[in-house]
Amino acid sequence: MSKVFDVVGFGICTVDFVGLVANYPTADQKVRMEAFSKQGGGLTGTALATAGRLGARVAYLGKLGRDEYSTFLLEEFRKYSVDVSHTLIDERVQPPLSFIHAEKGTGERRITWHWDEFEIKPEEIDPEIIRSSRILFLDHFHVKAGWAAAEWIHESGGLVVVDAERFTSGFGHTLRYADYIIASRKFAEAVTDASNPVRAARRFHQQIGGNVIVTAGASGAYCKTSDQEFHQPAFKVDVVDTTGAGDVFHGAFMVGLAQGWSLPKILEFASAAAAMKCRSLGGRAGIPTMDEVAAFLQEQAQPNL
Repeated sequence: MSKVFDVVGFGICTVDFVGLVANYPTADQKVRMEAFSKQGGGLTGTALATAGRLGARVAYLGKLGRDEYSTFLLEEFRKYSVDVSHTLIDERVQPPLSFIHAEKGTGERRITWHWDEFEIKPEEIDPEIIRSSRILFLDHFHVKAGWAAAEWIHESGGLVVVDAERFTSGFGHTLRYADYIIASRKFAEAVTDASNPVRAARRFHQQIGGNVIVTAGASGAYCKTSDQEFHQPAFKVDVVDTTGAGDVFHGAFMVGLAQGWSLPKILEFASAAAAMKCRSLGGRAGIPTMDEVAAFLQEQAQPNL
C-alpha cells in the first residue's frame, strides 16, 4: 500500500502560555515576566509539529473543539505543515491549557495545566488513515485507541513509536506494541528500579523488548537494542528554555526513522534539533528546519581553532 503520511498521531496537544522570569516567585510575591509567548504544545502536538517542520508528511488525528483555543491549535499545525483534515471536531471539547514559567539563566521551567479530560475511542479513528502511514506516534493518553491503531499500522508494515513520560492506566500494554520506546530518564528509572539511565535502558529492553532510547537532558540519550548499545551526548547551547525539548527530539527521531537512517545518525540528528530548540522560549518557536540542523551539525563537527 502506498503510504500517504510518514507520521500520524492523536495524543495530547495543548495551548502553552510561556513566560520568562529572572527567578520564580515566592509566596505572595509578584515577578515580572521578561518575555511572553503563546504557542501550541503537548507531547504529541509538538512532536508532530517538529516532524512537519523538518519536511515529513504528517497528520494530527486527535480531537479538538470549536473554541478559540482549538482554532489556534489548528492554525499552529498548519503553520508547521501538519495535515489536520482528519482531525476530529467535537464542540464539547476544549484542549488543555498549560502555564509555564521558564527561569532565565537555567532554562528550567515550572508547569501548571488545566484540562477537562476526554477519551478518543477506537471507533473514532479511521483505520485506513493509520494503515496508509509509515509511523504511528503514541503518548500515554487515549490508550485504548492507541492499541487499536498500533494493530492497524503493524498489519500494514508500519512502525509504532511511543513517548514514555508518565504511567497511566493501560499504558503498560501500549509499551508492548512499541517498535521504539523513547522514555524520559525519570520514567525509565522508576519503572525499572534502575539507578542510572544506562541500567534503565538495559532493563527496559530486557523487560519490554524492542528498541529503547532513554533521554536524560544535558546527559544526552542512551540507546539499547538487541544488537547495539550506545550513548549520544547532548549538544551544548545557550539555554533559554527547555520546554518541549523532549518532544522536539521525538519528532526529529521519527523524521530520521522515516528516512531510513541508522540509529546513531538518528539520535545525533534528534539531539541536535532538541538542543537548538532550547535557544528559544517555548516548545515550538525554536524548532529548526532540516537545513538548519545540517548546518548546526556541520558547525559542531569543525575542530576548535
